[in-house]
Amino acid sequence: MRQRVITGLLYGAVYLALLWIGSIPFALLIAAIAVISYLELAELNKLGASSPAVLIGAVAVAIIVAGALVLPNVFQNLWLKLFVTLALLLISVSVMTKNKFSFAQSAYLFLSVFYISIPFYLLVRMRIDSLELVLFVQIVMWATDSGAYFVGRKFGKNKLAPNISPNKTKEGSAGAVLFALITALLFQLIVGEPLFTSWFALTGVTLLISVFGQIGDLAESAIKRFYGIKDSGNILPGHGGLLDRFDSLIFVLPLLYIFGLIG
Repeated sequence: MRQRVITGLLYGAVYLALLWIGSIPFALLIAAIAVISYLELAELNKLGASSPAVLIGAVAVAIIVAGALVLPNVFQNLWLKLFVTLALLLISVSVMTKNKFSFAQSAYLFLSVFYISIPFYLLVRMRIDSLELVLFVQIVMWATDSGAYFVGRKFGKNKLAPNISPNKTKEGSAGAVLFALITALLFQLIVGEPLFTSWFALTGVTLLISVFGQIGDLAESAIKRFYGIKDSGNILPGHGGLLDRFDSLIFVLPLLYIFGLIG
């Protein structure tokens, strides 16, 4: 527990410092986090970082996330070309390796690239648009995690998804939402300037972040359970991998984009 707290404080301080600075330093940090998360996801399927196909995907992830620094209308014109280029390159590796690298592995990496890169691209874009909104989303997510942990540990009896994540409980999930709502209210009162059009909108966005953040956590747990892995990595002592830490954000940010809350 001590190691977990120390790691959380150390890495959290670095993350928040660069988040506050924003611009290129924050974009580079997020690009690095995205690439490592992608490599962890590839490793779950026993695809090591030395594989040419994995390296191609890593470069694509870095380009997409760093591309958030470019004017959106400029970069968006390149999406289709990048999409097609990546698909052709991955399939070409299958041909060059005489199917030692299979089509199924190509599909896994292809999905992994966009599953990882798009949320982190949106994170950088959101920081460019509004520091307050980034802080709101992150703090609500952290409140959700804390609420689930402490309430689940104290009152948890009924399993939420025993076949996917045996330690999670329905009581912990409810506590997570309650913590998120209280934190969102306090954050808005402290910031002062309205983040959303009404308190009703604030509540709705908070519920979306908290509920789907938990679903994102379960989604990553399902992937790890399928491959028989406990943690996605060990880069964060006491916490696991970066994918373990950002699984909720990876799921939530695309939904916020779909609902037009970030762009």
